[in-house]
Amino acid sequence: MTDSASNNTPELLSVAETAQLLAVTRQRIHDLIKNGQIIAHKLGHYYYIEANEIDRYKNQPNGKPYQPRSTNSQVNSIDK
Repeated sequence: MTDSASNNTPELLSVAETAQLLAVTRQRIHDLIKNGQIIAHKLGHYYYIEANEIDRYKNQPNGKPYQPRSTNSQVNSIDK
């Protein structure tokens, strides 16, 4: 018989392992955790990140959302 609980346990990575996978510093990972951009679990004094959380972070869009410019011409106060 196999233990079904062990099959459902997500792989947990340390901050150092996560930093290495994302090619950033450990401090940057701590900043991302603090800002809520990466969800981590604190066990004792250490944070652990689920492996699927790294994929979610990598696949999120970067930068500002696209906003098309208005096609309406605006009249400056100088033009009046």
